[in-house]
Amino acid sequence: MYDLYNLGWHSFQQLCLTITREIFGQTVESFLDSSDAGRDGAFTGIWAPSQGETLTGRFVIQCKFTSSRDKNLRQSDLKDEVKKAKRLVENDRCHCYVLMTNAGLSGSVAEAVEALFKGAGVKQVALFGSTWICETILENKRLRMLVPCLYGLGDLSQILDDRAYRQAKALLASLREDLSRVVLTAAYRRAAEALDRHGFVLLIGEPAAGKTTIASMLSMAALDQWNSSTLKLDDPAKVVERWNPDEPSQFFWIDDAFGVLQYESDLVHGWNHALPQVRTMLRKGAKIVMTSRVKGRIKGDQWGGGKGSH
Repeated sequence: MYDLYNLGWHSFQQLCLTITREIFGQTVESFLDSSDAGRDGAFTGIWAPSQGETLTGRFVIQCKFTSSRDKNLRQSDLKDEVKKAKRLVENDRCHCYVLMTNAGLSGSVAEAVEALFKGAGVKQVALFGSTWICETILENKRLRMLVPCLYGLGDLSQILDDRAYRQAKALLASLREDLSRVVLTAAYRRAAEALDRHGFVLLIGEPAAGKTTIASMLSMAALDQWNSSTLKLDDPAKVVERWNPDEPSQFFWIDDAFGVLQYESDLVHGWNHALPQVRTMLRKGAKIVMTSRVKGRIKGDQWGGGKGSH
């Protein structure tokens, strides 16, 4: 359902760790790519992955990526991982081993792989292949919002209604190049959290810092998360004019809200004048993302405490 082989190993690792945090509910420690000592991530504690099953101890998370479309996992693919797991067990760093892969995983191979790691001393093993990962992505809107490059890898008609699908296709067409090289940053994650919690994000940065890319990714997420109709506008009067109180899920994207190349006082005065309507829009469920390469003279508390700005 999702062409995970197009992600690249680094983005796949980010996806796996996000799944662990969002779906499994674990606070995961990640490690440097060049010296992870056989661990892409780790956590310590108790985990109940399914009813009647409880795992406990020191967990190691390992991500196994393949760039081949139809690759199925084989025992021989894990020769190095088993050796590293044995060393981790000897150093009391691995009681439970979690392997996540975008390769296909058959039942018989899963049993053999589990036996391999238990033979290396691991007490408990959990294996997740491409089918499980794709189903998890399909079922979880928030996961897709936190890993926006997934929108370019699957069939959007499965998760969006007809109107949102047409809009998303047009947006994706303009984002194709950005999606292929997007790197998840702390700025994007904070912006996604702010939009989810407060409905408002202000992105400030130098030219080419990635503000428009983040805003466009949030637009895709809004189509998916809230079935929003997305409007890209350029001044406060148009935002107020286009707001529909009977359509609470509208998403407004305003690039260069306070001036394209420099501070434009007329635009800022316009936003200050429109603040009462904007605050009402946010309370009624509208989402607003602004970008600016200049710092406008608008106080954060006027926008509801400034909690949604980055």
